[in-house]
Amino acid sequence: MDWLIEIDRHLTLWLNTWHTSFGDCFYYLLTATTTWIPLYLVIAWMIFKQQGSRGLVTIITIGLLVLVADQLSSSVLKPIIERPRPSNDYVMQWMMHLVNGRRGGEFGFVSSHAANTFAVATFLMLVVRHTGLTLSLFAWAALSAYSRIYNGMHFVGDIICGALIGIILAHVAYQIYLRSVYHFFVIPHHNKYTLKKGLGRMFGDSAPAVAAAAVWFTVLLLVFAALLMLKWNGVTD
Repeated sequence: MDWLIEIDRHLTLWLNTWHTSFGDCFYYLLTATTTWIPLYLVIAWMIFKQQGSRGLVTIITIGLLVLVADQLSSSVLKPIIERPRPSNDYVMQWMMHLVNGRRGGEFGFVSSHAANTFAVATFLMLVVRHTGLTLSLFAWAALSAYSRIYNGMHFVGDIICGALIGIILAHVAYQIYLRSVYHFFVIPHHNKYTLKKGLGRMFGDSAPAVAAAAVWFTVLLLVFAALLMLKWNGVTD
C-alpha cells in the first residue's frame, strides 16, 4: 500500500506543477459550483421539454443521486478514512501549488466533485443515450475533477475513487429508475431493452444537442473570463 501512496503523491505533484496564471484563473472559476448553474438549468429544461411534467421523476432521481454521492463521499468516507488533502499532507503541503492560497477541508478521500459530476454524467448517458451529450458531460466531469488536482485540493487517487463511486451509484440509480419509470411514462416495455430504447428516443436529438452546446459555451465563457481577469490585473504568462 505504501508504494501506491507514493505513486499517487508523485503523480499528483507532477500534475499540480503544470500551472500558469491563466490556469489559476480558469480552474478557479471552473471548480466553483455556481459556475455550472446555467448548465443544470439547461439540463432541467431538456428533461421537462421532452418528458413534460413527468420529467419531475427524472429530476428527483438525479437530485437524490447527487445527494447520496455527495454524502457518501463527504460525510461517510472522508471522516472514516481520514486521508489529508495534498494541501494538508505533511509531506506535500509545502510543495503544492495552491490557487489563491485555498487549502480546503482537512480530509480529501474521496473527491465529492468527482463523485457528483461523474454520477450525473453517467446517469444522463444511460437515460438520454445521445453521443454528443455523453461526450460533453464526461468532458465536463473530467475538467471539474482535474481542477481539484490543479488547485491542490485532491490527490489523483481521490479523483479516481470518487469518479468510480459516482459511476457505480449512477448505475444503481438507473436500475431503480427503470423499475419505476414505466408507471409514469407510456413507453413499450416488454423488456429492459425496449424500455431503455424508448426512454432514449423520448429525448430526440435537438434538446440533448442544446445541453451539450451549453457545456462548451460555459467553458468558452470561462476562457474569456480568465483572460479578462489576467488583463485586468496586468498579468502575462
